[in-house]
Amino acid sequence: MKRFLINHRTAGLLLLLVPQLTTAQELTKIPFPYGPLGLNSVPFVVAKEARLFEKHGLAVDMVYVGASAVMVQSMLSGAANFAAFGGPAVITNVLSGGDIIQIAALLPYFTQSLMVRADIRDLRSLQGKKIGITRFGSVTDFALKTLVERNSLKELSALQMGGFPEAVAALMRGAIDGAVLSPPHTFRLLKEGYRELVSPKELRALGSGFLSQGIVARRSYALAHRDLVLRLIKATVEATKFVNANEDFTKRLIGKYLGIADTELLRQSYAYVTDNFARDPSVPENVIQSMVQRMAQLNMIDVKAAQATPTTANYDNSFVAELKQSGFLDSVWK
Repeated sequence: MKRFLINHRTAGLLLLLVPQLTTAQELTKIPFPYGPLGLNSVPFVVAKEARLFEKHGLAVDMVYVGASAVMVQSMLSGAANFAAFGGPAVITNVLSGGDIIQIAALLPYFTQSLMVRADIRDLRSLQGKKIGITRFGSVTDFALKTLVERNSLKELSALQMGGFPEAVAALMRGAIDGAVLSPPHTFRLLKEGYRELVSPKELRALGSGFLSQGIVARRSYALAHRDLVLRLIKATVEATKFVNANEDFTKRLIGKYLGIADTELLRQSYAYVTDNFARDPSVPENVIQSMVQRMAQLNMIDVKAAQATPTTANYDNSFVAELKQSGFLDSVWK
């Protein structure tokens, strides 16, 4: 696992930008598994490096884990009470009797693309090909299964890569023919001559709602530590605003975090994060409902269990509702 490390010189300069920091003695330590290693995790990285977590009294230990299914296992083992992901793993956990639920939604739609070799020009050409996903039961698995089912594709092999960087490497060395990826990996591959066979917009047009990124928590822990949850969401919302208001800082951070030096790739990456992250992190019920329905149709979950479980069992919007009622969201985005 990779641990996110702060550039201390940069962090020192940010003391001037983020007022009223809480002293180290008062900080509450929070292990925070996150994924993916890409732009979908930028608000959390910004909250860490801009010391917005600390502003709200939190010492957040960000640990890159990758696939959401692995993060669920980490949480169930007691290693963490919060994590950064969204998607099928929450629903699967709830239906199996677990208490990991969605408490905030940052990207309530598909952000994935199907990237393939340049010689693969249409969906029919995918027959018999090897397509990389992160892990079974993940966001990328759901996206590929939706694409396969809606286009009646057969004899297509889905291979677990572990994470986006591993999938990119496998595609570039010819071990697989395509991969389901999110930015900036899609931007990089386009520049290298690979083809975006299916875009996020086209995936969304298939009629399946989706939640690509957000904050999850153990329901039992969140209810017992409500103030902690509110502070975590506050810092994340403020980080999203910070991204929009600080282009140069954000580009430098993206460059360091993801190893991007190319000016055009940084421009595309910054445009992505400013255009896509939700200002209101409420979990949309219709998106969760759509995910449950599609997972049942794709045999990813038990149909009877899904029908017997209310959609609201998968999320809790009361935390965001409290922040909205208090005027916090309006004050951040005024």
